[in-house]
Amino acid sequence: MNTSLRFILVLLGLANLPALGLEQSQEQTMPRTQASNLNCQPPSTAPAASASQDLFDQYSWQLFIAVNWPAQAGQRGDPDCSKQPGDPGYTVWQTYKTVEETFLPRGADPGPWNTPQLAKSLGIINIAALKNSSQVNAVDQAVGGWLIDQAGNPTYYDISANETSYNYIVANQFYNADVVSKANNIYFPYGVIEVKSSWRILTPNDNASRYLTMLARVATFDDQGQRTGVTEAYLGLVGLHVITKVNGYPQWIWSTFEQIDNVAPKTLVNGAWVDQPTSGTAYSYFNASAPAATLNQSPCDWQTQGAHLVCVPKPGTTFQTPNPLNRYTPIAEITNEVNARYRSDPGLQRSVLKYYQLITTQRPLMPDNPSNPLGQPTPALSANVTMESYIQPNSSCMNCHSMATPVKSPYKSDYSYLFKFANSPVGKTIKDEE
Repeated sequence: MNTSLRFILVLLGLANLPALGLEQSQEQTMPRTQASNLNCQPPSTAPAASASQDLFDQYSWQLFIAVNWPAQAGQRGDPDCSKQPGDPGYTVWQTYKTVEETFLPRGADPGPWNTPQLAKSLGIINIAALKNSSQVNAVDQAVGGWLIDQAGNPTYYDISANETSYNYIVANQFYNADVVSKANNIYFPYGVIEVKSSWRILTPNDNASRYLTMLARVATFDDQGQRTGVTEAYLGLVGLHVITKVNGYPQWIWSTFEQIDNVAPKTLVNGAWVDQPTSGTAYSYFNASAPAATLNQSPCDWQTQGAHLVCVPKPGTTFQTPNPLNRYTPIAEITNEVNARYRSDPGLQRSVLKYYQLITTQRPLMPDNPSNPLGQPTPALSANVTMESYIQPNSSCMNCHSMATPVKSPYKSDYSYLFKFANSPVGKTIKDEE
């Protein structure tokens, strides 16, 4: 069977899957047993602050497996522990409430947690821009921009959170921009999990069996990056930030994963780290022939239009011009060892999770030090090439999120940028989703 035909059949098969509704079924009333030695539940505790990187990386993998466990039919955010990783259906985190479901137009109450899931829809292509509410900070905006893969297609992003986060937001009416912008006491409860995902369009040349996939509606754009409409696309997961607020860690714990074919691995040669692409691998964002000066460069020529900065393609490029990347900070040896152990686990061999790797786990070394509220981020840098593409040399999840505030607010929002999506009852809050 040729590649194109196989790809078409995959699409047809997915399109004919039954909707993942929330009706109660007889199966749900039956007792559930653990299907493998892997744990379908997130870790209940985190390692001690003084623990080794190895233990924190194991924690990240356990969390990654739990949130990627097949979800229970009829109950959003809960695993079906009778199933195994790789079984059909949405994963747990894919049933979390997205920012679109939480922050409704005009600051409306989004209602109870366990509502039917809507069709997946992704329109965010500039993840950095979402951290600014008014598009007037040229320094911040200059590091952002869209990310075009080697096939000439944009990378799409989505953000979601678990029930603990959702209930806290709803109970405090923080879905309303007028309320949350005045809140000076935002403090999420322990047990909150937020997920930021990045996706690329899979083509007939891609091996879809190496990706967590989904069908979704995605925004379309012209060659200048201006939105033109919506289409349906077959997407593969390329990056996943999983952050959780765990007891003892008020600065949260930050885990970031990538699909293994994003960029070439690095090898130490004569004391220098060099890219070492694997023969026969078609990397999603890496081009061995790209000049070094073109790597990890924002595609944007930022121009002021009215009160906003707008990303215009640099001269000689368009919205379809690939943005070549490489990894600035090599994955630590100890992290690669943990990756190898988990990716080879017998319980993951039927799952696409074996094609993903942990990049790092960032956490506070001194979470309870009053003289250092940030807690000394460890390791100091943390970057996912699909999300911090153009700021890798100084990217720190903890540093960045420590500055998070709601829309038009001087108050901190407990390391979460979720409230940038909040809308006012009198109209939609100004923010750039592109």
